[in-house]
Amino acid sequence: MSPIDQAILEIARRRRQGERGLPMGGSTGAQQFTTPHGRFVSKRGNHPDHIRNEYDMNRLLNLLGVGVPDARLGQDQMTTEFQEGRHYNPEEDRAHATRDFVPHSLIANWDMLGMHNDNAIVLPDGSISYVDVGGGGKYRAQGAPKGSAFGSTVGELDTLREKNPYELGHITEQDIGRSYDTYGGQEAMSNAISRTVNDPQTHDILQQRAEDISRRVG
Repeated sequence: MSPIDQAILEIARRRRQGERGLPMGGSTGAQQFTTPHGRFVSKRGNHPDHIRNEYDMNRLLNLLGVGVPDARLGQDQMTTEFQEGRHYNPEEDRAHATRDFVPHSLIANWDMLGMHNDNAIVLPDGSISYVDVGGGGKYRAQGAPKGSAFGSTVGELDTLREKNPYELGHITEQDIGRSYDTYGGQEAMSNAISRTVNDPQTHDILQQRAEDISRRVG
C-alpha cells in the first residue's frame, strides 16, 4: 500500500475520533494532517460533485504531464500529498505558466494561479505544481456551477490573459501553439480526457474543447 493510501486510512480513523487537521484556508475545507506516512491535505469541497470534479481535473492534468500533487478520492473527499515550495512569481516563473497555459485553458481553470499566486508553487527542484485546480471543469472554485460559461469554445485562451495581465498577459499566440505541442496536441488531450473524466457531460464538453483548441492552433 502506498504512503498516500496508508495516510487516507489514518486520517479517516482520526476523523472518526473527532480530530481535525490544520486548516489550510480557503472555502472548501482543506485541512493538513501529519501522519507517520508524511503530510497530506484532505479536502471535501463544497459538495460531493464539486470535489469529484476537482479530482478528475487533477488526474487529467497529471496524465498530460502537468505538475500536480498525487491525489486519491474516497468518501467524498480528496486527499493529496502536501507539497512545500514558494508561491509562483510572475517575474521569475513565467516560463512555467507559458508552457502549461493550454492544459489549464482546456479544463477552464479560471484560478490557474490563484488570487495570490498560491495555487501554483515552485518546488525545491525548480519544477512547478498546481496544488489547487478547484477552478477547473464545470464548477467555480467555491463550488457554484459555471453553467453555459463552461462550453465547447475555449474562450479561456483569451480571458485568462485579459483578466491576469501581469501574470499571463505576456503569452502570445505562438506560445499557445508551443504549449499545445508540448502536451501532445489534440490526440494526447483526447486520450487523457477519456481515461480520467467519468461524468458524461463534462467528458463531452472537454472533448469539444480539445477540438476547438486544435482548430485555433491549426
